Amino acid sequence: MIRTLLFWLRRVERGVAASLLLSIFVLVFIATAGRYFGHPVIWAIEVTQAMFVWLCLLAADVTLQNYGHFSVPAIADLLSKRARRLLETFNGLVVMALLGFLAWHGLRFAEMKSLRPLPMTGISEGLATAALPVGFALMFITLLEQTILRWTAHGSEETHRSRDVM
Repeated sequence: MIRTLLFWLRRVERGVAASLLLSIFVLVFIATAGRYFGHPVIWAIEVTQAMFVWLCLLAADVTLQNYGHFSVPAIADLLSKRARRLLETFNGLVVMALLGFLAWHGLRFAEMKSLRPLPMTGISEGLATAALPVGFALMFITLLEQTILRWTAHGSEETHRSRDVM
């Protein structure tokens, strides 16, 4: 059941990220064309900036799911499989602690910003800043899943290695 839930969570996350990317492209194009023809769409840039925050955090989690973040495996490659797994688990736990801290403070920040509207649209700034706790929580879930898979029979050694994402 948890695997099915994670599957659908990941699918929705990728769909939202792709939709945000396309929407940002379209809005920036419309704003640019409007400005060129003397009819600027003044709210478009404000909305795209808010969307960009969400896109960055969702893309960071999608990259994390694919083990695509930068790492230097020089020391880890010298270790035995068990020692490497312990090191990767330790690293994951440290990052999870940081993500938990950031998610908590991101939530407090989003609550604080929810009282203030964006100047052009009047939409709450909390909508944009809510990306912080949501994105950090999604990355926490990803690292937790990877840590569990690292120590169970569900994941192979190859699953846990960095992949080329470009």
